[in-house]
Amino acid sequence: MRDNGSPIVADLGVIIGVATFSWLVTVLLVPLIARLCRQRGWLDQPGPRKVHTRPTPRLTGVALFVAIWLPLVGLTLLFPHWLAEFRGQALPILSGAIVILLLGIVDDLRPLPGSAKLGVQLIVGSFLWFAGVNFGRLWIPFVGGLELGALSWPVTVLWFLILVNAVNIIDGLDGLAVGTTAVAALTLLWVSQTLALRPIWIGTAGLFGGLVAFWRYNRHPAQVFMGDGGSLSLGYFFAVVALMAPIKRFTAVAFFVPIFALILPLAESAFSVWRRSLTGTNPLRADYGHLHHRLLAAGWSPKAIVRAYMLVTGVFGLFSVLMRYGNRRLVALGIGIFVLLIMVVLGIIFDLWGKRAGSRRAAGKRFEE
Repeated sequence: MRDNGSPIVADLGVIIGVATFSWLVTVLLVPLIARLCRQRGWLDQPGPRKVHTRPTPRLTGVALFVAIWLPLVGLTLLFPHWLAEFRGQALPILSGAIVILLLGIVDDLRPLPGSAKLGVQLIVGSFLWFAGVNFGRLWIPFVGGLELGALSWPVTVLWFLILVNAVNIIDGLDGLAVGTTAVAALTLLWVSQTLALRPIWIGTAGLFGGLVAFWRYNRHPAQVFMGDGGSLSLGYFFAVVALMAPIKRFTAVAFFVPIFALILPLAESAFSVWRRSLTGTNPLRADYGHLHHRLLAAGWSPKAIVRAYMLVTGVFGLFSVLMRYGNRRLVALGIGIFVLLIMVVLGIIFDLWGKRAGSRRAAGKRFEE
């Protein structure tokens, strides 16, 4: 039995229904939005930093926004008792989601300075904090919950800024952001359902259904792009989940699932800021230094990169499930070993790539001589 006496079978029925509805909504909306983009010239043009070779509609991420929030809002209106414990946060969360979507759309139509986008996100994060969607305490591994007090606002806003931009970091390759977040959504769906966090698993069911439908259009070679409106909306959803989950049921699992679910884009975000800071470049400016760019340069195909990201995300998702049921110290050890393995494999890949590139340069010099 679940909370409020609802059996697991009933929850499964709602999950399937929501996912199917969101899948259908996305299938219907994406072609309509893509047609509008072509008519208005709202296309992502090929360029030196782009993998695609033809103008591609870029606002279809709006369909993913609808897939997440329409069923959540609809079921809230039909069954208000389902969200009783989160009622005070529902309107601020939806309002923030709309602002982030509009920010992404504006940036897709007319690119904004990084500082302007960061400023709007800072305002939305602060608004959520004032609305009670925040970290009152922080979970530290093997220590427990730490009351934040006056640090609640900066920690909440910083965490929000990191997660809201996480998906955007990897949205540079056909199907990469969609495939990675779909696997992450499955993990989040499982854990939030077992923790009886109904608003989260309903929204995640909609997200998963929408992503499955969107994959049809965004996989390589992509027919459409989600744009910043889509990637920021996905990041916003995971950011809000990270802030919502501990409000009523503070557990290590509720805190870490969003981290594990988006571990690759989060690592990319941290590495990108660190790398750009070391070279003296603007940490908000896009470049070729992301992992998927490096793997492309090393000879990997777009499909192979997407599969690798999905596999790694799935393994970290499994770790989050094990944290729910198993010995957390053993899980932490397993995570450490897996991270070390990833670093070794990447080291081997880039070392071989460097040697091949060096050999090609040497061969070119001999040919010139």
